[in-house]
Amino acid sequence: MNKTKAAKRDLFKTKLYSVVILLLAIMVALLGILQKVSDAGHLIDRHNIATTDIVASHDYYDKEATIAKANKAKDSVEPIAVRINSSQVALYENIFTFFDVTNRYREKTEQLFLTSQQYNAEIDGLVKQYTGMLPSSINISHNLAKAILQDVNSTSYDSYKTVIRAQFSVFMDKYIFYENLAQHQEEFEVAVNQSVTDNNLKELTNVLKSYLIQINSRIDTGATEKERQRVYDDVITNSPVLIMEGAVLYQKGEKLENEDILALYERGMIAASDEMYMYIGATVLFLLCLLASFASVKIYGQTVRLNPKSIFIMVILFFMVYIPALYIPHEYYMYIPYFLLPMMLSILVSDNISFIFSGPMAIFYCYIVGGDLIYLAILLIGSIATIYFVRKTSARIRLAISGIALGVINVALYMSYKLITSDVTISIPYPEIIALFVASVVSSLLCLGLLPVFEVFFNIVTPFKLMELASPTKPLLKRLMMEAPGTYHHSLMVGNLAEEAAEAIGANGLLARVGAYYHDIGKLNRPAFFGENQSSKTGNPHNTITPQLSATIITGHTTEGADLAKQAKLPPSIRDIIVEHHGTTLVEYFYHKAKNASDEPVIEEDFRYSGPKPRTKESACVMLADACEATIRSMENTNIIEIEKTIRRVAKTKRDDGQFDQCDLTLKELDEILFAFMKVFTGYFHKRIKYPNQQSDDAVKSMGLDRKEDDRDEDED
Repeated sequence: MNKTKAAKRDLFKTKLYSVVILLLAIMVALLGILQKVSDAGHLIDRHNIATTDIVASHDYYDKEATIAKANKAKDSVEPIAVRINSSQVALYENIFTFFDVTNRYREKTEQLFLTSQQYNAEIDGLVKQYTGMLPSSINISHNLAKAILQDVNSTSYDSYKTVIRAQFSVFMDKYIFYENLAQHQEEFEVAVNQSVTDNNLKELTNVLKSYLIQINSRIDTGATEKERQRVYDDVITNSPVLIMEGAVLYQKGEKLENEDILALYERGMIAASDEMYMYIGATVLFLLCLLASFASVKIYGQTVRLNPKSIFIMVILFFMVYIPALYIPHEYYMYIPYFLLPMMLSILVSDNISFIFSGPMAIFYCYIVGGDLIYLAILLIGSIATIYFVRKTSARIRLAISGIALGVINVALYMSYKLITSDVTISIPYPEIIALFVASVVSSLLCLGLLPVFEVFFNIVTPFKLMELASPTKPLLKRLMMEAPGTYHHSLMVGNLAEEAAEAIGANGLLARVGAYYHDIGKLNRPAFFGENQSSKTGNPHNTITPQLSATIITGHTTEGADLAKQAKLPPSIRDIIVEHHGTTLVEYFYHKAKNASDEPVIEEDFRYSGPKPRTKESACVMLADACEATIRSMENTNIIEIEKTIRRVAKTKRDDGQFDQCDLTLKELDEILFAFMKVFTGYFHKRIKYPNQQSDDAVKSMGLDRKEDDRDEDED
């Protein structure tokens, strides 16, 4: 009765702890939602970055855009100019005047004798007269004037005059006013010099451009303003900007200015008054995702169970990827190592739990970061791939390799989507590819670094830790091999049986095997008191002591083994297997020996193990493997039929004795364990052929002849 009350009290505490942890998780999640949801609901984050494509919710006339379009069209209207008739005649006189003067002085220069001692002085005199005859607006240097009169040959000069006059006529047909005067002068110089090779003439063009190309028109301000107003009105009336429903206003990731945000408010696309509804919607989404996870546990079956420790681990892992999502800028959300969540859940809790919770949590996480459908698909498919990669991983290097493989899969998913929806030959999405690959690899590296911390803090035994404990170089196993070799080899066989049985029923086969290796370490204190370590030389110590003392020594090896395991800092799950692998079974041999040796009543409880009974299926598998291995090893007839009968008898005895009451081992699972044991024993006790020497030995034995002591049996294959 007291045990029943204690069990109910423990169950109530477990449920209470679970509820408290879940409530804490919900509160923290909602605190984050209060910060994030407002941004998501308003379509922009706190940095004014669009969290998604912002589209028009209805057809509307965009007044601001229409006015901006009309103003742009108005500004593009060229000024209307009218000719200044008097200026045209004066400008044409300028070109004639310049070339007439230049022609006269070029002729005078040609009449000078180069042999004259006064030549240079005469040339300089002509140049000074020449520059003095030119209009004051022509600012020509002495050297350039001298080169024009003396150095430029007649052919180049005549060609230059023709080009100048032709281009001058072209530009005089244009409307040249103050605003575009400089532009036309530059264009005139370029047009002339394209046909000129002499550098002196090109320099002359630079001088003449301001003399020849002058204002010949003026802007008609009234006509220009009238035309601009006409264009403006035409756009407002006939070409307004209409935004159709569904049109993309701002693309995802685009930064909005204050006036853009104000426009969205005015159009009713974002509104502060709707925040309460956003909070409610986000809260309901989180709770639905959470409930979907727990509903999946129920649907999945009774093999999936949650305890407070598992829930606490799930909460910690979720917030390890959830909290960064609240503060990392939107454009970098793909770099967050989300896959750390399913990866560590699979290793620390179970594959089933990781698989069940990854789906709903991926949906909620994708909503928080503002991801699109392809990112949600990557989270879901990537989580499944992650669980598949790490579910059987027992080497740490394989975990790192799993991160690389996951990165390749995620990149392949994203590129497949891009190949369907866009032309990647134009723009390859390198940032997204790098982000997905980095997030996958970093997830595995973080997992490698954090696993030892979780192992120590939560006393969890991971596959990596189990592989380390299975090494025969571990101190306890090494002692067992040296001090109790019979027990050591018995433990190896029990480990093989327990692993096969555990995997057959969906339990942790590696844990069962390693637990079986250590299940009898308590025998190290008195190895000679256990049959597998006895020999003809040591004898049987139990023959000299009472059955009660023998039973005490035998049953004490479980608690003594747990003490040794605790001193060696073995994980709690291994210690549980050590202390539970006999449950509360009866040591029948010494019990019956005590009853036959005395007429006084014998208390059965004194000959039972102290327990507890197996509380996990791994412990139950070790119990059955231990009992079956010891029983079958002692059999003389080891044919398959007798082995099967023995296994069934042992299993029935344990079940009838109530040893499996606390681990919920079903009859179907017992049958699966039986088949697993049969597979191992069939391989171990397979039929051997007789070799010639062995046949001769059998003949000698049948004739009653003695053999020498050093003859060896070669009955091995």
